[in-house]
Amino acid sequence: MAQWQKQGWLHVGDERHPAPWGRIPRPEDIIGSVLLENGEIQAGTYQAMPAYRLVTNKGLMKLSKPLEECLVDAAKAKMK
Repeated sequence: MAQWQKQGWLHVGDERHPAPWGRIPRPEDIIGSVLLENGEIQAGTYQAMPAYRLVTNKGLMKLSKPLEECLVDAAKAKMK
């Protein structure tokens, strides 16, 4: 997605109720946002979305496979 968008803020949404391609998810489905420059995520720009909800009327949170793997790897690293 970052390579397609190239510039601006990229909203990272969960997979519980995905928005149509190219559309912004609902605020309660946006985990956070990162700044893009030339298709690259800029370090230190992550901003959590205060409106994000782990549970909504659409169900429990559901991470994409790459995001889930990243979270599991980070948790394992913390446990060492």
